[in-house]
Amino acid sequence: MIDETQRRYAGFLQRHPYLAEATCWTVVQPIASPLTVEAIVERLGGRAEDLEPEPDDDVDEADYEGVFYISHDDASFILYESNGYQGNRPEVLRRLSDRARVLSLFWNVNWTARLTYAAYGTIVTALDPKFPGERWGKTPHVLDTELMVLEAATEPGQWQAAAMTVVEVVTGVRLDLPDASAPRLLLEETIPDDPRAPSALGGVDPDLDVRLRLAPEPVQAAVIHRVVNAYVAATGLAGEPTVREALDHLVTGGGDARRAGAGLTPLLTRLMDDRRDEQGAVLAEDHPVSRRFWAARALDEAMPGRTWPDRLDVLVSAPTILGDMWPALRSQLKTMIAERPRH
Repeated sequence: MIDETQRRYAGFLQRHPYLAEATCWTVVQPIASPLTVEAIVERLGGRAEDLEPEPDDDVDEADYEGVFYISHDDASFILYESNGYQGNRPEVLRRLSDRARVLSLFWNVNWTARLTYAAYGTIVTALDPKFPGERWGKTPHVLDTELMVLEAATEPGQWQAAAMTVVEVVTGVRLDLPDASAPRLLLEETIPDDPRAPSALGGVDPDLDVRLRLAPEPVQAAVIHRVVNAYVAATGLAGEPTVREALDHLVTGGGDARRAGAGLTPLLTRLMDDRRDEQGAVLAEDHPVSRRFWAARALDEAMPGRTWPDRLDVLVSAPTILGDMWPALRSQLKTMIAERPRH
């Protein structure tokens, strides 16, 4: 059944290649009580008068910040954005999922993509469908069974159809182009962004993030060195020659930085392949093999000269990599930061 659904979506995408430019489907399923189109409009930040029962072809959609076509499937609503992403924003998802379940799928031509599941105002799980093993949210692994189709989509171009399949399997709603009778909502302004941390660490551990950002750069570097050393020791990566070379450059500044960083690429590829079991499923994040992968990737991201991601994000995976060792190390890091030289 799942294979048949995925083949159907693969054919759908082949018939409509322009969808690769930028597409967002958002399925809203009311739970406690029915929803109306007008209520959906209000949750999107609009007013009933912003809704066009019969869209005017002369209107340039590029002049609007939000453009939604709203269709029905029994009690469910399907919001379609032909060149947008509003339905996948956390600020929008929280409002749409008030007394409702919401699944939203977005991608664009730059290969930015997001599959998000929200319920009762909470982001339950979210992921980049190209990397289904990396998930976040309140309960990241709640859709493990449904996401197996994504983990098996290893060929280029398969992940879009697989992600659409996940949405249909979870919601029972078939994704398609909007109905000809679907009203259009045009918004000149959408819901404002929530306050955001400067990088991923601020979202995971805001206290540690602000302590580090208020500290001088040498203190930040010392913390990163300490944590990466702990990663390597805890996962047994010290025996890898490329790791030793990269670690030497990170800690002492010796060696060739470009060579040291490039040497980690084959290791990361091998460890990523090792994360799949005999059935092709990605191992759990706290599995020893997965922890080795996260540790190697953190070392790679910590290398001097990297402009993305933020070097402090090396600490994001610390609870996963270090497990029970992390609380004690985190306490030591706070002491390191507090003892920084004062001018």
